[in-house]
Amino acid sequence: MKTTETGLLRRLRQAPIEDAIAGTALVVVVGSVLWGVLTRYLLAQPAPWSYEVATIGFAWLVFFAAAAGVRYRMHSDVDVLVVMFSPRWQRVVAVFNFWLIAGFFAALTVFFAVHAVDAHKSVTIALNLPRSVIHLPLSLACLMMLLRHVEAWLSPADGSEPVYEANIT
Repeated sequence: MKTTETGLLRRLRQAPIEDAIAGTALVVVVGSVLWGVLTRYLLAQPAPWSYEVATIGFAWLVFFAAAAGVRYRMHSDVDVLVVMFSPRWQRVVAVFNFWLIAGFFAALTVFFAVHAVDAHKSVTIALNLPRSVIHLPLSLACLMMLLRHVEAWLSPADGSEPVYEANIT
């Protein structure tokens, strides 16, 4: 029995959320670094928050861009050895790799969520933001990687057969 998605769920699944967050984070990093350089060398009064904002933005950029890489199947895989296996063993390796990577994404999701709860009690130096502002989005990005990884396995790009490469290349 095939289930149908609601319009909102389909739009959310198809929306380039990772791209938007990573792109915004890139603009924040570049803007913050640029502002820090300008204030340090032109105004002789450095902005104390620019390094902190750039660091937070860079963490967001790396993890959400990685999630976009999973979505677009842009992460590389080296299958020189695996292609020499029989189709049956290639499938076994692919299933093992799928679960290994899914477990890794799930573990990172939990790790960053737990760390966000712990880090919420301390604040950043310049902006006095709870440190969970760094770790909670990373947990969300890892969850997005997990969901995109599973989605790519279950619904292949060309619609003909499932994608067996574990890292979705």
